Amino acid sequence: MMRKLLIIALFGLSSIFASAQNLAISPSIVAPSSGCNLSSSSIIQIIIVNVLGSPYAGTFDISYSLNGAPAITETYGPFVMGGSTTFSYSFIALADLSACQVHTLDFVLTVAGDVDLSNNVYSGTITSDCAPTPGFITTPDTVCSGINSGNLVLWGYTGNPENWIYSTTGGAPWTWLPNTTATQPYSNINTEMLWWVLMGSPYGYCPDDSTEVDTIRTVAQTNAGTLPVDFDICDNGNGGMIVLTGHVGDVLNWGMSQDGGVTWATIPNTTDSQPYTNLNDTTMYQVQVQNTAFCPAYYTTPLTMNLIPGSDAGSIVGELLVCNFENDSSLEVNPVLGTVVDWAMSTDNGTSWFSTGTSDTLLPYAGLLSYTLFAVFVQEANCPYDTTYHSIVVLPLGVNAGPDISIFEEDSTQLNATGGSFFYWYPSAYMSDPNISNPVVWPEFTTTYNVQVTDINGCTDTASVTVTVLPNIFGLLIPNLLTPNGDNYNDYLNIPNIDTYPDNELHIFNSYGQVIYEAQPYTNDWYATYGGSNLPDGTYYYILDLHNEIIAPDPIQGVITILGND
Repeated sequence: MMRKLLIIALFGLSSIFASAQNLAISPSIVAPSSGCNLSSSSIIQIIIVNVLGSPYAGTFDISYSLNGAPAITETYGPFVMGGSTTFSYSFIALADLSACQVHTLDFVLTVAGDVDLSNNVYSGTITSDCAPTPGFITTPDTVCSGINSGNLVLWGYTGNPENWIYSTTGGAPWTWLPNTTATQPYSNINTEMLWWVLMGSPYGYCPDDSTEVDTIRTVAQTNAGTLPVDFDICDNGNGGMIVLTGHVGDVLNWGMSQDGGVTWATIPNTTDSQPYTNLNDTTMYQVQVQNTAFCPAYYTTPLTMNLIPGSDAGSIVGELLVCNFENDSSLEVNPVLGTVVDWAMSTDNGTSWFSTGTSDTLLPYAGLLSYTLFAVFVQEANCPYDTTYHSIVVLPLGVNAGPDISIFEEDSTQLNATGGSFFYWYPSAYMSDPNISNPVVWPEFTTTYNVQVTDINGCTDTASVTVTVLPNIFGLLIPNLLTPNGDNYNDYLNIPNIDTYPDNELHIFNSYGQVIYEAQPYTNDWYATYGGSNLPDGTYYYILDLHNEIIAPDPIQGVITILGND
């Protein structure tokens, strides 16, 4: 009953004050305020102002539209407002302000009899902020110290970069840069740097956040290092190892040039040493080095190896043929480039050598007995030795007068010399012919015969043989000539009275020292044969040992000539 009376009273007042009205929307939004992460069910509150000084009684319609959506209208009243007063109105319909953006609210006030409609509308904004997403910084992990440039870039973020911050000490203190963009340039970093970005929210209502710390590391600049200083190499042989020192980085390759550096040939060598051998021209070497892929590659200063004339032993001048033992001359080497270091000689065709101790260009020699090879060693500066060879053929006479011979008194024997073309025997007494190789002698007493032999080259040598004359007390007469031609005369070796020495022992040799017959005892049955065949004509040697210490303490030696057996 009381509510009805109040309504009647209000309507009565409305009729009293309805003549002229002016309600307005205060140009501000009471609630909510802009902030971080606003609610999806926010209460919207505004102020309605009674502009006139007279009271107002009645109702009004009030609406709002969120971000251009269809308006929501609510009716309020009846109610009474005093003149020049305000009324706080909260909408029953809640607003979703959770989206991270600036929200626009459009208000409209409708009042019957309002004399000023211009203040019945109002458009305001409320910002619903959201926490920033820091994102991440993209940078090169490593750069070349002091030689670098580029940009650090912020990716995957929401909000606003407020500062870029870095440290060169691994942490505090930090340097703050007033850079509010997503890109931070860098150049010529020469030490490790730590970077991060302070991020603000899109509208500044939410707390700041920051990226993870990103690290840019540095590596030392490439240092190509140093090759040895230029040096000379010899054209008669060279070789060694070139070593790179003091480099920082990896060896990519070596290069070689033989045209003064106009063109370079790449050598696929990634070590710090390069061998060389027998270069035939002035040659340059260089090395390319790079300290990881972050730094530029550099070449060393080239090394030049100048080719110079090396040791030259020239040629040896001297005799090529000499006589055995009878030689006395010298060898000379000329021309030479360098110094004679030594002469060496070999008598086994170079298998073994021995030094002569001579360091002159002239080498005397004498008394060579066999083929001899000479070598001279010459060295110029530090170049390899150069060697020249010379051989001397020693003409071999091979003079031989045969073994010593024993004969009995009034017996004869034949001498036999070999090794040349011309012969001269002495003494010549009791000799058939001193100028032949095989004279017959019948000395009265033991005699040593000498023979001088000359070959077709004019080389001479001598030999000797002793013929021992034994008293014929043995009753033995050993023939020195066999003619096994079947005439029953001297066909076999017949030694009269040999049977009186039953312990005798006979050995017969050819001129090479080969035993062709032996018997113990000998019984006069050798027919100048060997292995069942006739022996060729020639000189043979015998040793007869009677094994009688009283009569013949030493074996009897002699020569037997076979003729007519061919």
